[in-house]
Amino acid sequence: LKAHDHSHPQSTEIYAKIDRLKSKAIENGFIFDSSWITRSINENETIESVLCGHSELLVIALNLIQEPAPKFIQVVKNLRV
Repeated sequence: LKAHDHSHPQSTEIYAKIDRLKSKAIENGFIFDSSWITRSINENETIESVLCGHSELLVIALNLIQEPAPKFIQVVKNLRV
């Protein structure tokens, strides 16, 4: 999965899970911190959408919608600059 990717066959379920997690976090007092965003936000984006579309979060949400849910999730990212 790539950031903001909707090509996965389960993307509807993945983004629904992210929305549920985001709502739960906000209910518990979480505030999105825009200082982590290092680029200009486009007119069709929000702070939440930018921060909640990262590939790592998509992979975690994918694992959380699996039945049965895994007991351990390991996310490895290969960044070469």
